Amino acid sequence: MTTQEKALNEIISYRNRLEEIKYEDIKTLIKESIRHIPIALAKLHKGAAIDRVRLNKDKPFFTSQKELSYITDENIIANHLNEFGRANKPHQPLFYGALTSEKIKENRMTAYAETSLMLRDNNAINTEGELFTLSRWRTNEELIVPEIVFSVEAIKENPQTAASFHKHYQALMQEPMRELALRQLELFSEEFARKARSHHDYKIAVAYADLLMSEGNHPGILYPSVQTGHQGQNIVLRPDIVDKQLTLTNVSTHRLHKNKMNATMANYYHVKAFGVNNSHFEWDLDECDEPALIKMWSEHVANKV
Repeated sequence: MTTQEKALNEIISYRNRLEEIKYEDIKTLIKESIRHIPIALAKLHKGAAIDRVRLNKDKPFFTSQKELSYITDENIIANHLNEFGRANKPHQPLFYGALTSEKIKENRMTAYAETSLMLRDNNAINTEGELFTLSRWRTNEELIVPEIVFSVEAIKENPQTAASFHKHYQALMQEPMRELALRQLELFSEEFARKARSHHDYKIAVAYADLLMSEGNHPGILYPSVQTGHQGQNIVLRPDIVDKQLTLTNVSTHRLHKNKMNATMANYYHVKAFGVNNSHFEWDLDECDEPALIKMWSEHVANKV
């Protein structure tokens, strides 16, 4: 058994007890196991649309790009960004967004599904609507990014993932270490597709992402959306890539009006000017009669059978 195979087997043995295993130990094992293993790469074309969602909670409007992009507030990073995410370590801000997919044409639906706990609760009632802000960003240049496409469930549910998998699988079969490489790519894909019980369950995916984006200098990673049953498509990007390669193009508010299984997503306001350095949003407050719309959609979902 090679050193790489031993490292991979040890990682696999940790999968169900990750809360006991130190993150750096996992990262060291992954680094050892992926030597000479190919990475599945995809092109994100220039002008690709990426949607992000932020829940407004008690804030009626956001007023700057800074509030909608990756976290920059040092107090929040130090004191509140304390857990592992799908791709981030504690205290590590990254930019998460959603792309269009064959099954989910509207990026915002995937972005909202990844953000809202209410949407996932079949018994939740909020007829006045959960207010959220949608920001749309576009790529300034083509980006070459690793993609996570070897999860069995994602291949089954997402035609894009299936097509990418078959392409990469054919290429992989030409590699001298194809069996080990296939096991590796399947493992990391299943970890990215994992339904986490605890933030510790993300450790393997995070360590792989960290090696790709930090040491491998890749701009980000494409991966299927767990919260949409793998039918949507997500992307995570490094902050420096966002600063250099993304442009904010649209900002708008929406509400999800929900009465258990009856739900409607409605449009409200949009930003008509971003201001200097995208830091002074001017909202088009004459665009709609918000109280009247809230009343209409509240009654709609309340009465919907």
